[in-house]
Amino acid sequence: MNTSITSSDHRSARAWLDSLVPRGIQLGLERVHAALSRLGDPQRALTAVTIAGTNGKGSTAAFVEAIARAAGLKTALYTSPHLVSVHERFRINGDPIDDNDFCRWADLVREAIEADEPIPLTQFEALTVMAFGYFREQSVDLAVLEVGLGGRLDAVNACDPVVAVLTSVARDHEAILGPRLSDIAREKVQIARPDRPLITAISAPLWRRVVGPHARDIRAHPRRLGVDFIYTWLDGDAPAFRYRGWRYTLGPVQLGLLGAHQGDNAALACAAVEALVDTLGFPIRSHHIAQGLATAVHRGRMELLPPSIGVDGRHWPTILLDGAHNPQGANVLGPQIEIHLPRGPKVLVFGVNPDKKTLTMLRALTPHVDAVVLTSPSARPDGDLQRLARGISRFGRPVLIEPKPVAALEEARNYAVQRGASLVIAGSLYLLGDLLPWLPGPNGAPAAAIAAP
Repeated sequence: MNTSITSSDHRSARAWLDSLVPRGIQLGLERVHAALSRLGDPQRALTAVTIAGTNGKGSTAAFVEAIARAAGLKTALYTSPHLVSVHERFRINGDPIDDNDFCRWADLVREAIEADEPIPLTQFEALTVMAFGYFREQSVDLAVLEVGLGGRLDAVNACDPVVAVLTSVARDHEAILGPRLSDIAREKVQIARPDRPLITAISAPLWRRVVGPHARDIRAHPRRLGVDFIYTWLDGDAPAFRYRGWRYTLGPVQLGLLGAHQGDNAALACAAVEALVDTLGFPIRSHHIAQGLATAVHRGRMELLPPSIGVDGRHWPTILLDGAHNPQGANVLGPQIEIHLPRGPKVLVFGVNPDKKTLTMLRALTPHVDAVVLTSPSARPDGDLQRLARGISRFGRPVLIEPKPVAALEEARNYAVQRGASLVIAGSLYLLGDLLPWLPGPNGAPAAAIAAP
C-alpha cells in the first residue's frame, strides 16, 4: 500500500477521472460488471441498502447511515454529486475518503479497466467501482448507496441490496428516463430484488400502475408509507417528527435536517432500518433511530447558515442553501423560505443546468423573495440567462444577471447587506459546490476548508 501519496499523485488521479467526463452518461451495467469482475466482484461482499427516487434519496440515505452508525455499526455512504470535493462521495463512519485511499483506488480501477481489452467506463461508473472496492476493503457492516440516475441501468444497481428504498418520483431527466411518470417509476423500481424488502413513498397511482405490479411479479416484500408505516409532523417553534412502524414507535424527535418534507425521508429511513432488523437481526433499537434522525447531516439540502463575520471581516446575513434542482424541489423550497429565514427582504441566487424547467422553478420561488440574481453553475453553464430574465420579469421582482457564480454571490451579498436582507442560494448542486468555498463556515472560516480535503 502506498502510504506517501503526493499532491502530484492526487492531481494524476483527478486528471484521469476528469478525462472520463466526455463519455457523459451511458446507462448500462455490462461495463460496470466487467470492471468489477476484474477486481474480484467486491460488491458481492457488501450488505447494502440502495436508494432511488427523484427527490429525497440523498436525505434518506443520510438518515439511514446516521441511524446505523448510532447503533455502533461500521457504515459506508456513497452519494452523488459531491459539492466541493469528490472525496465527499465516499464516507466511512461519516468521514470522507482520504487522499491515500482515493488515489490508490483510482489507480487500481484504472489498471483493471485498461488491462487487456480496455473497458470504457464513464466517470460515474469508475467512481462507483472505486466505492465498492473501497467499502469492501474497509469491511463495513452496512453500505448505504444512493442511485445516481434512474435505477435499472445505473452503476449502483450492480450491487445486490438487502433492502431497496424508492422515494417519490417526479419528472426529471425525461430525455433519458422517459417522458411520463410511469416511465420514470418503471426505471427506478428496478432496484428492488426478489424476496427482499422494498420500502417506498410512491404515490398511489404509480403504485397501482407500476410499482405494485412489479413488486408482485418479482415477489418483493413491499412496505408503503401511509399503509405499512406512518408518521406525524408536529409544527411549532421546535418542529418534531413522530413515527409508527411495524416494529418501532418513536418520537417526538427533532430531525437533523430542516423542513417538513423531511418527514417522508425520515419515515422511509425508519422503515428501511426496521426491514434491516427483520432481515439481518441488526442490533438497532428505537433510541438509536432517534439519535440518528437527530444527528443526520446532508450538506446543501435545506441548510441554514446563521449571520456571521467572515475571515475578511465582512458581514454575512442569514443564508438558506438548497439543491432544489427540479420543479418538485422548488415547490418544496418556496414555503420553507418563509419559515426558516428572518422576516424582511430576501435575495435569491439561482442557477441550474440548461436542460431544467427553469421558469417553472422560478415561478415557485420568486413569490417568496424580493430580488433574484441569475447565474450558471460553472460545470453546466447556461448561455441564455437574458431569456430567463425576460421570462421572470412578469413576476415583478428585480432581476440581476451575473453568469459567474462567485461574482453573482458577491452581487447578492452586497444587495442583501444594503437592504438588511437574507440570502437564498438554490438550484443545481453544482452551483452550491461553486459557492460553498466562499461562504462563511464555523468560526468564520471558509466552508470548503473545513468540509473537504
